[in-house]
Amino acid sequence: MILPPRAHSQPQPSEPIFFGHAFIIAFVFLGFSLAAQIACARTALPQTQESQQKVAAEQKSEITVPLPKGKKLVLTDGTFQIVREYQRVDNRVRYYSVERSAWEEIPASLVDWAATEKAEADQQAQQKALDQQIAETERKARFADLDVDTSFEVRPGIFLSDKAGFYALDGNKVDVMQQEKAELHTEKGREIERIVTGIPLISTKQDMIIPGKEAKLRLRTGDLEFYFRPVDQREPHFNLLRAEVKNGMRTVAVISTNIAGQQTFKNREVSLLQWDAARGLYRYTVDQPLEAGEYAIIESTPGDGQSMYVWTFGVDTPAAEKTEGRKHTSKK
Repeated sequence: MILPPRAHSQPQPSEPIFFGHAFIIAFVFLGFSLAAQIACARTALPQTQESQQKVAAEQKSEITVPLPKGKKLVLTDGTFQIVREYQRVDNRVRYYSVERSAWEEIPASLVDWAATEKAEADQQAQQKALDQQIAETERKARFADLDVDTSFEVRPGIFLSDKAGFYALDGNKVDVMQQEKAELHTEKGREIERIVTGIPLISTKQDMIIPGKEAKLRLRTGDLEFYFRPVDQREPHFNLLRAEVKNGMRTVAVISTNIAGQQTFKNREVSLLQWDAARGLYRYTVDQPLEAGEYAIIESTPGDGQSMYVWTFGVDTPAAEKTEGRKHTSKK
């Protein structure tokens, strides 16, 4: 009996199935790895930002901490101690050492007091010069981008002239101020005494007189502003003085000169505040409205005294005109 041949069974494709499972497992593992890295990054980010802010704060605090300052306590052997302060008690000197951050004592005989006072005076002068230099640098920086021309607007629609000169802002009107020449009248008794004794260092008093009882420029309000544009680059120094009308003339100042040659104004001075309006343009204001009367603005130059050419004006307020009108009516 012949049996039919058996059908041979086909081999199962096991290799593709194995590679498919491996691919899926690798993909899942990769996903878990990425998720873990992202979570770690998110967790570390606030810590990194916090540490950066901490470092920045530490740097800022280091910058803002001022350096230790002190003054010299000069000793007789030529050396000195940098001290924050010192006290002299009997024959001892107690001082706080900046270098050692502690109080110490030494005999007063070891201190060169003349040199110590000179060192302190020099330090104050240097500090004053430094403060002035810083203020000037800041002022120049503020107005570096500004220029002075006819575009400078003192009031809405009111422009200042670009020419050098002194200007008064009366309400919405800009007036050009004119100068008058003043005269100095020296006190007769002092002048005679000076001539008789031959001593030129006797203190004197002088009256600054302006001929005429009133200025040509008449302003209608006492709430004034002034603007000055110099021809050169100088920073002016002005005094606003009220005049006393007497014998047809205006006395604007009593100037006292001491034996050292220093001059001072007596009475009649009105507070005049100076502001930087723009580069090369100065603005001046008064603390309170000026009363009716005659006024003059005097420029003083350090070392040279005051100029004899002064800017003059008069204030005629409406209230003062009404009062004058009533006086004339009552006289009739």
